Amino acid sequence: MSDPTSLRSELSRYARLIEERLAGVELASPQRENASTLQVERGIVFPWAVIGSAADVSPAVDRLIELSRSPRMADIAVVDAAAHARPVYRPLLIYAWLLTFRVRYETISPGEFGRWDEALRAWSDALEARLGEIVPGEGGIIPAARGDLAAEAAWTAAALHLSGKIFIRDAWTDLAADTFGRLTRAQLQSGAFLTHSSSDNPEPVWYHELAILHAAASYAVQAEDRPVARAVARATEYHQNETQPDHATSQPWGLFAFIWNESTRPTADQLLHATALQSPATSTDGVSLILLADALYCLRLFL
Repeated sequence: MSDPTSLRSELSRYARLIEERLAGVELASPQRENASTLQVERGIVFPWAVIGSAADVSPAVDRLIELSRSPRMADIAVVDAAAHARPVYRPLLIYAWLLTFRVRYETISPGEFGRWDEALRAWSDALEARLGEIVPGEGGIIPAARGDLAAEAAWTAAALHLSGKIFIRDAWTDLAADTFGRLTRAQLQSGAFLTHSSSDNPEPVWYHELAILHAAASYAVQAEDRPVARAVARATEYHQNETQPDHATSQPWGLFAFIWNESTRPTADQLLHATALQSPATSTDGVSLILLADALYCLRLFL
């Protein structure tokens, strides 16, 4: 195991690599939005927050605030710039906005603070209601066919943990802890979270595994939850030994988790390399930017 000085140096190196990747990121005008859709790329406010950008966040968050007052909020689909609608996008977007609120807490103007506070509470209420419909791990296993819902549940729980800490709502932090407890209890001996067979297409299974892993690692370090941290370590080793993350996605899902485990940093390097092969940072896809920012935020908790 690395000594504390070398560990800090190694984590700092990864932090610098991610900071370089996030430098100069911009918000492209949403092209896939209409009355019933919202783009996950609005989560760009989080990368801006972690690198200290002075960019005006209003164009990104105003519609989130507007929709928080709509009786149809729960029906709004969250899509990406390619018009893909994945269940994980809604909680990922709200998670990114919540962490932006936390990072910029002292610098948000009084008028904006009230608008953000009210809207984020409303979105968190909607996430809580949704989580009640998709509780993972019932019966002790999570089949691969429910991988998309399990990933959504993991990210919903990660967002609710943040909301609970920010707004002092024990019900939300308890719900998050219960959800990750179910996920870890369902974890297989191999380290996988999902039960799958040879009939399951491996790429979607790996994608959902990576999405669950990323949420679990972010939650574990922020909540200082050791059982979940141990589950994260087992899952990273599973991926390094038995899956091909680059076949499932070009996005850096699980990046912080692989950095956290010294033995799986080669996989972290592969994920960073795959992200670097994308076009310049100003046009890197929004989900990748959010995931990079989250990895950087978690790394900084150690530095």
